[in-house]
Amino acid sequence: MNRSPDVMDLLAKARPARLDPPPHRSEQLPPGIAGIVADASAAEQHVALDRLRRSRLRRVAFLGTVGAAAATVTAVVVAVTGPGTAPRTAPDAAPGAAAPATQAPMDSSQLLLVAAERSDSAPRSGGRYLTMQTESGRAVPVEAADGTYTMVDRSGGQYWLARSDADRSWVFGQSLGATPATPGDEAAWRRDGSPSVVRITKPKPYDLRIGPGKVYGDRVDPAHLFALGDRNVSQAELDALPTDPAGLRDVLLGRFDGGGGDMPTDRDEWLFTVATHVVIDLPVSNEVRAAAYRMLATLPGVRGLGAVQDMRGRPGQAIAYTPGGPGNGLEVRLIIDPDTGQALSRELRVVQPRDSWSWLAPGALYTYDLVLVSTSTDDDPPAADVGN
Repeated sequence: MNRSPDVMDLLAKARPARLDPPPHRSEQLPPGIAGIVADASAAEQHVALDRLRRSRLRRVAFLGTVGAAAATVTAVVVAVTGPGTAPRTAPDAAPGAAAPATQAPMDSSQLLLVAAERSDSAPRSGGRYLTMQTESGRAVPVEAADGTYTMVDRSGGQYWLARSDADRSWVFGQSLGATPATPGDEAAWRRDGSPSVVRITKPKPYDLRIGPGKVYGDRVDPAHLFALGDRNVSQAELDALPTDPAGLRDVLLGRFDGGGGDMPTDRDEWLFTVATHVVIDLPVSNEVRAAAYRMLATLPGVRGLGAVQDMRGRPGQAIAYTPGGPGNGLEVRLIIDPDTGQALSRELRVVQPRDSWSWLAPGALYTYDLVLVSTSTDDDPPAADVGN
């Protein structure tokens, strides 16, 4: 079957934004943030992904940071609501329900060390595939006659990573459409006539459909699945990562060559960026993930936020980090379920609205990546419109 012209756009949107080329310098994103924000239009993402698949760029790979904490050897199934559930993007939205007693507020070090212990003790499981379901979203502005309102452009991904050469690895992508960011934005959208397609105005204009799209899929080459820092990494290299925090720190810093582009130039920011990538994105062992948590607990500038909910309302606890210091205006949050050690979500929130995010309120969410389902299975990948 011939590949639909939409499939590469959908797969590009389904993969995390930090694999996209850095935005133009005029957007003035802080170091270490540029690669987290998806500012490219759908057409630009198509070109970027196609370029990545055909080029020898060393820093990225097709799947890269796919939210593959789901691809860890722990078999965990996370209950999710349906794809039509609206994200909660209000500034620092308060949880809708009290966190469980086991999730009493923790400081950052305590939370990370508890997550490390849970990861160390998590059971291993077999299965032909490591499979996961992810969701990503970003806030985008729509200009109407009576002002600007915010929609959330959402995309979903399913990843089926084969454990053996006898099977093929697959990725499936779907545009989940758009939803108003807040009740106020929904009211503004209705005043605008409840259009089924809205015109996004920044950073470059494009049309965004409100309804979800079709699911498309493609086979992926296991030799080009992952990136660690700004270089490709094989599964064998991931399997060989140290399981003690000091050793892991040394290996990660061994990949640090000064940063630049979409990667931090500060060593601590580099370690935070890459270590969070390890715990939420990569198919590492429980012990390696635990070492990354313990290493994060030693980094300066990491602080605890206590009990929160992610964009699907799942309870957890969060750590926060401000790349470049408080003046840079953005904050990265990692939401963890301390009962399992599972990283649920990574968020980028606006602290000081300005530049590319000047239209957002202080505390509002800019982008997010969710790990919705993570498990091992002997099932076959689902049927979809698949490229050759």
